[in-house]
Amino acid sequence: MGGIHIEATIEFMEKIDDPQHRARVEEIFGWITEEFPNLQLEIKWNQPMFTDHGTYIIGFSTAKQHLSVSPEEFGMDHFAEDIAQAGYSATKGLFRIKWNEPVNYELLEKMIAFNIIDKAECTTFWRK
Repeated sequence: MGGIHIEATIEFMEKIDDPQHRARVEEIFGWITEEFPNLQLEIKWNQPMFTDHGTYIIGFSTAKQHLSVSPEEFGMDHFAEDIAQAGYSATKGLFRIKWNEPVNYELLEKMIAFNIIDKAECTTFWRK
């Protein structure tokens, strides 16, 4: 059964000043928790991330203009075309969902499902 580190998550959410941004993050995290109940929401390095059996699946960070999403560099490479087609700007390690853009939940679902399957036998936090 999945879980959320409540106190750390509340603390992270309280740091998001804009109530609309906070609601957006809560909506996305709620969706992930519902769709992937075995994942754990944790705060590490002051950033929220979802893990499975102690291995990183996907992480997030907030900025003034956007929410950054990181499925690890391997995930970014694997989904580079999908990210571009979704219209999101990207770097080597993350892509950005602007606060005023719709969330492509289909893309998030594909990334999370891919990482869960691809890292099923992974015994480290990051891919080696």
